Amino acid sequence: MRKSALVTLIIAIVLIVLGIGLSVYGVYLDSPHSYYHAYNHGFVSYHVRYFTSALPGSGHAAATFGHMLFNGGLVTLVISFILNMRKDKEDKETKIREEKADKAEAVKARSEAIDAKVDENPSSAEQPGND
Repeated sequence: MRKSALVTLIIAIVLIVLGIGLSVYGVYLDSPHSYYHAYNHGFVSYHVRYFTSALPGSGHAAATFGHMLFNGGLVTLVISFILNMRKDKEDKETKIREEKADKAEAVKARSEAIDAKVDENPSSAEQPGND
């Protein structure tokens, strides 16, 4: 795996995790929280229960930002896969080019070998008495 693809994959994972975390936190902030108070003073005893949220609207902002981070993580993940697949494609193309170059060299060497004149017994021409 190429370094750029690996770094992009790590960034994608971090963005996805942060996006999920912020979305969950935003939903938690917007959800109503109930509080109970019990009062017991002699003859009268009563309970008060009310709902409130931490900061109105803050949960929506966190959830929206979490969704944006999550979507950014998905896009980065796709980019990482494209970078990784692109590397494999370049390797295949390089391998094909090398094979073609090797075949061309073999054909050239073969044609040069056929064109070369081979003298099987070069010492017989130099021996005296063969005239």
